[in-house]
Amino acid sequence: MALYHREKPAAVQPLPIEAIEPSPHQSRRDFDEQALTALAQSIDRNGLLNPVSVRALPQGGYCLIAGERRLRACRLLGWSSIPALVWQKDEADAAALTLAENLHRSDLNYLEEAEGILRLISLGGLSQAQAADLLAMSPSALSNKLRLLRLSPAVQQALTEQALPERLARALLRLPDEDLQLRAIRHIAQNGLNVRQGEEYLMRLLQRQTHPPYRGLLRDYRILFTTVDRAVEEIRRFGVAVSTRRREEEDCISYTIRIPKSAKKPAEPKDQLSLYA
Repeated sequence: MALYHREKPAAVQPLPIEAIEPSPHQSRRDFDEQALTALAQSIDRNGLLNPVSVRALPQGGYCLIAGERRLRACRLLGWSSIPALVWQKDEADAAALTLAENLHRSDLNYLEEAEGILRLISLGGLSQAQAADLLAMSPSALSNKLRLLRLSPAVQQALTEQALPERLARALLRLPDEDLQLRAIRHIAQNGLNVRQGEEYLMRLLQRQTHPPYRGLLRDYRILFTTVDRAVEEIRRFGVAVSTRRREEEDCISYTIRIPKSAKKPAEPKDQLSLYA
């Protein structure tokens, strides 16, 4: 695909707005209504400084290549036509140009950028190095963007909803499974952790997964719990209605023993004990 050797477009010409279809390859998912209103007001005062870019469709009409926000703003103003450049591009070339144009904008989130880069590489038949050159990115930065797509759709949605920064999204890739990643996102969001604090939390979480407490001393927590369970059974043989509760918490496993005050034997100074592993 000749992305590096674009032909000269036709002269700017007015086109009916209703004849222009949106690009199916638009990277941006959400358009801020307040920002569009502000753009429309600016265009109303100063005119449209940059025309939109389109390609002619074989069946008639045009498909937008670049300028979605400008087109929407002019629709808000009630314009019937808009200045446009008509490119002689096939669909694949036009899609690649649409993606490249949008990826240069700063208001895409990092997951939208990653998806756009992947589509650009696929549609353009580009290597990662060529795509990085086209987008004025370093190969390592582009590679890091693409790695984010390894996160599951559920994790990506949670990252977007909680507006966590890209550095934390990359750090999540170190965690072994989706459930742990989602738990980490909730913890970071609920506690308002900044990037440094979030990275430190994720590092501790990863260390607990790879080096659990008491490894080498107790290969399985069940060894400890079995011992405690036997002790509880011995207490019950004396007619004490003892109850237990085991719960996994953020930084420990809690094993609670409850002995009612009406027990036959005098209660200990503390009638609720917690063992942590």
